[in-house]
Amino acid sequence: MSDITIGIIGGTGNMGRWFKDFFSGPGYKVLISGRKTPLTPTDMAKKSDVVILSVPLDVAIRLSEEIGPILNHDQLLMDLCSLKETILKSMLRFTQAQVVGTHPLFGPFTDSIKGQNIIVCHGRGTAWLKWLEDELQGKEAVVTRMDPVIHDRNMAVVQGLTHLLTVCMARTLQKMNMPPDEVISYSTPVFRLNINLIGRLFSQDPGLYANLIGANRHVEDVLATFMSAVDEAKESLLSGQEAGAVAYLDDIRSFLGGFCQDGLKESNKILNAL
Repeated sequence: MSDITIGIIGGTGNMGRWFKDFFSGPGYKVLISGRKTPLTPTDMAKKSDVVILSVPLDVAIRLSEEIGPILNHDQLLMDLCSLKETILKSMLRFTQAQVVGTHPLFGPFTDSIKGQNIIVCHGRGTAWLKWLEDELQGKEAVVTRMDPVIHDRNMAVVQGLTHLLTVCMARTLQKMNMPPDEVISYSTPVFRLNINLIGRLFSQDPGLYANLIGANRHVEDVLATFMSAVDEAKESLLSGQEAGAVAYLDDIRSFLGGFCQDGLKESNKILNAL
């Protein structure tokens, strides 16, 4: 099937270029369309068997309305957006093509797809879905099918809450006037890892992280749960009652189960690399 033509809208962006290289490897013809390319999204869609939307969510929704109607049932329309519910609904509404939503859970600086998680949300059709999963799994990606609403709820924790905590940690350092270059000199390995993650976030597009936190309607509920957990932790760990604090931590450890040892081994690898 190397005669398949794959068109990437947003193909000049970081993730677009990454997937251009990924699909070019097996010999597929890859077309790209960006803001400064001669090839327009509409022209590219007419020439492609597979059309990939590698653009921000609001742009992806607009493009699905624009190019969706010109695609036929033998083509595939898919996206790489970090949220899935709204873009799946839009693609399904505006096209008769087969539809798949995907979320690569890695960034454009990843060397290999081997071992990387990719979420796949089935929209319409099975032929292209199987082709896509075969391509990803053939390169040893970890592919998980997921309902788009469940995906977005999960991402409210995995991305929304995680990035929110990083932002708040950075803001705390700012409020306490603790510049990172000074903090590094008295950091533990764990704190050094955390402060490097702060630098990683703020070295990239602020709009991306504002969107990952603010555009997910489930983040507010997750944040409410987190704030209740903070209140519980304050009550248990700052009470001065060691027995109560240990019981509180033991209860959480029971929930985590065998993952505690797995996490210890994995984090040791990361810290040793530092």
